[in-house]
Amino acid sequence: MRQRDGTVWVTKPILRSRGWTDAAVRDFLPEAEGLKPNPRFPASGSPMPVWRPATIAAAEASPEWQAWLERSLRRRRTTPEALAETGDPNFGARLEAARAAIEAEGGTPPNAAAQG
Repeated sequence: MRQRDGTVWVTKPILRSRGWTDAAVRDFLPEAEGLKPNPRFPASGSPMPVWRPATIAAAEASPEWQAWLERSLRRRRTTPEALAETGDPNFGARLEAARAAIEAEGGTPPNAAAQG
């Protein structure tokens, strides 16, 4: 999610498209680094927890997370590419902005991490 000032925040839907599950968020990430309004339900939706791209890059660089991702994808019989597929161009743009921001912080694409 890109803010008006250009800041990119990573939301749970973006994390899920990178292979994360709720359990992985709990186990590998710190508490949310912010709360942002839900763009889909601005009036009634709960604020969304968000993380900085650097936080995601650091977590995804850890050998523990990479091993977890490989096992998780195998167990779920899916690929990072399949998880990242979307028919929503707005979400696709947010996903791409987050991917670029995470990689700019030294992160690797989930498909590279999953391949070891």
